[in-house]
Amino acid sequence: MRVLSCLLGMATQTKKESRELLFFLLFYFSPPPFSLPPLLLPLLLNPHPHPTWSHHSPIHPPPSPLTMQPTAFVQLPTALYEWNKECPKDLVKDLEAFFQSPEFLDRPNVFFKGVEDSSNKWVALISVQGAESTRSMLYERFQFNFLALHASQNTTFSQVTPAPRMPVHAAYNKFIKDVIKANKANRAKEKVAGWSRELQRAAEMVFSAPGMLTASDSGTFVSSSSSSSSSSATATTNTTNTSSSSTAASTSSKTSIPIRGNPWSNSTTLTALERSASSTGMWFISVDIESYERDHSKILEIGWTIWDSQVNKFMDSHYAISDYRHLANGKYVADRRDRFTFGQTVWASLQDAIAAFQQILDTAAERNAEGAFVLIAHDMSSDEAYLRQMGIEFPKAMIKFDTLNLNVARTGDRNKTGLGRLLDELDIENYCLHNAGNDAHYTMELFMYLTRNHANQKLLEAEA
Repeated sequence: MRVLSCLLGMATQTKKESRELLFFLLFYFSPPPFSLPPLLLPLLLNPHPHPTWSHHSPIHPPPSPLTMQPTAFVQLPTALYEWNKECPKDLVKDLEAFFQSPEFLDRPNVFFKGVEDSSNKWVALISVQGAESTRSMLYERFQFNFLALHASQNTTFSQVTPAPRMPVHAAYNKFIKDVIKANKANRAKEKVAGWSRELQRAAEMVFSAPGMLTASDSGTFVSSSSSSSSSSATATTNTTNTSSSSTAASTSSKTSIPIRGNPWSNSTTLTALERSASSTGMWFISVDIESYERDHSKILEIGWTIWDSQVNKFMDSHYAISDYRHLANGKYVADRRDRFTFGQTVWASLQDAIAAFQQILDTAAERNAEGAFVLIAHDMSSDEAYLRQMGIEFPKAMIKFDTLNLNVARTGDRNKTGLGRLLDELDIENYCLHNAGNDAHYTMELFMYLTRNHANQKLLEAEA
């Protein structure tokens, strides 16, 4: 028996294969009849049995204390989702109550927030060590062995900071809302950064134009084109209903901000197509649509302004739609169809007005080998939607700029400002807004102001 006890002691310390060999030796060398007490046989084959599990227990082993890196994390929503998905139906309500309790929430160095590097989004995190301790708590409370969670694979987090203490569920809600707010702020910054790049592109296109004004020694504008008048006459002949023509420098005192040089002579922001079209000259077309205030599907006016960058000329047009001559705004928006200040208004059917604007776009696309030109609007999404609904077909090489967004890039303020208020803030003289022709003209002036102001800012930064 002493030998048997020693052999059994060895068996409890050996691996499964060694125990099986030991059992065979005992059976072979023991004198007949061979017999072992019934309780010794399972002990010999499995000296470390699992404790009794509840009827809820799945097949994976119960949690055990582990040593893990404190910097390993799992996204908190993922952890909660996995635990809820695995939970038996009769424990769901108890599990939800547990996740809202201070016992779960009010634990230091368990919950964190950080930026997921792959998406650049703030996320709520739980450390893997905290997830394992939560799993142990769940097992003790519910006698259910939840799935062990592992650190996020192929995902890294930066700017990780501990969550504030959360003694009540309201504090947890505030923590989650703060993460959401941080993501909103990030998205807003990304938008402003994108619009800043758009403003730089726009300014580079303006300064690459052959007819762009250049600075003299006295700091005033002079035209770099000696054939402005003749080229302008040609451009006027090629457009439908070009009501007026003037140099960009003479349109407003505020759009003629002195420029002391080209800050992007060596820049690579523009694509090869954009740079080529800009350097040879192209049309910049601002557009505005006025609709009936009680039924926005009824178009009352279409106005546009062309800046020909080759000769530095403005050309303005205004169409009032005769189909809806009997309809007039006035309750919510002023009706000023008869107050176009940059030429003569043309009364025409909607079909004829659409055809005239389509001809302008097609002509613009034919003015350079690249087929490129620029369309400008204040709140582009609205005017572009109107134009598409009217059947306008935009050439493929068309470039779009929205002065609403370009101004956000200038100020960094995410609050978007209407055209009239913005013109007043920038002290750009304006008259009779809510006339489509006037609005298109002032949108072009605003575009020129924003690009030139941006150019000056870049020059000041370079000199600093």
